[in-house]
Amino acid sequence: MKAKIPEYVFEGSVTYDGAGVKLRRMFGSQRTTAITDPFLLMDMFGSDNRADYDNGFPWHPHRGIETITYQIKGKTFHEDSEGHRGIIAPGEIQWMTAGSGIFHEEMPKPIYYGEENKYRERNDSNAGIQLWLNMPASSKMADPAYRSIRSDQIPQISDDYGNRIRIVAGTVNRVSGALNENFQYDLMQRIDPYYVEILMEPDTRTSLSVPEGHRAIMAIVEGSIRVNGSTFNEKNVAVLSKEGTDIFIDSQANSRLIFLAGKPLNEPIAWYGPIVMNTRDQLIQAFNELQEGKFVKNRNPVWQ
Repeated sequence: MKAKIPEYVFEGSVTYDGAGVKLRRMFGSQRTTAITDPFLLMDMFGSDNRADYDNGFPWHPHRGIETITYQIKGKTFHEDSEGHRGIIAPGEIQWMTAGSGIFHEEMPKPIYYGEENKYRERNDSNAGIQLWLNMPASSKMADPAYRSIRSDQIPQISDDYGNRIRIVAGTVNRVSGALNENFQYDLMQRIDPYYVEILMEPDTRTSLSVPEGHRAIMAIVEGSIRVNGSTFNEKNVAVLSKEGTDIFIDSQANSRLIFLAGKPLNEPIAWYGPIVMNTRDQLIQAFNELQEGKFVKNRNPVWQ
């Protein structure tokens, strides 16, 4: 057994995306892909002011990636170009395979939006995380698919300290995540992704293990923790070494963490805007198809 060592820390920077949504981009550029491979981008969004998010993310395309949206506060309305619609509520996740190409929009709103009579207290908070996971070259043109995961579908375990561990993908203490058997292609074999939420009590400890060679990332959404001896605070993202298997986490406050891990793809990346391919020619082809109205290859994406 060998501990993974923290190698990098991202503090992120405030930026605006979509139609003016204020967010903190923790990482996400051509400069960071070698460090975070197979993960491409992480945005933390959150505000008590509707003006910071109300205009949302209108219709836009994606190809070649997985987009994973986790809702913490408020809710997000989703619709795609094929007529699928849904709402991501607090504690829920939508895992979208863009694959060969799809258009969609995501519109964050306060929890009471459209249901004013259901909520007595007006709360304008909306918060969550969007993650982009790269797709292997062999699967970038796979058919699009969605997985809408309710909170009660995510397996949850507790450790001896009462810390809660919610497993979206990967295996923790022999408990498999909600998505482990629900992929259309070779993502599980090539990347073996982990997506785990950890809710920790103050002055407690928990631990995780992942296979040797996996890149591991710890995003501190709330609170303050020590990871294998190094301290990280709220809105830090710690990138751990590929070498080693074990991660020991000590909380210093009530803390909410998102733990990610996966086997690096070590493939070339050609990335512009919402499209991530492997070569410049593939990227040019994608944008030519956008202009020609030939971008969407599958007119009936799977909703799982």
